[in-house]
Amino acid sequence: MSKVKCDRCFSNMHTHIMSWFNEDIICMDCSVRESERPDFTKAKEAELNAVKSGNFNFKGSGLSTAEHE
Repeated sequence: MSKVKCDRCFSNMHTHIMSWFNEDIICMDCSVRESERPDFTKAKEAELNAVKSGNFNFKGSGLSTAEHE
């Protein structure tokens, strides 16, 4: 993957991960902030349930634009 900028904070990335809430590719700082959200566990559970039911292209449980930061 040649992604250089975080989809959330637009900072340069050397290491990245996909959001649990949507298809954003985010930096590790944004990943830490995401993991501190009160609905983080529900987002992870939704992903797991989707995969268990055969949906390997789960789009995420959703994160509004206002919630990005």
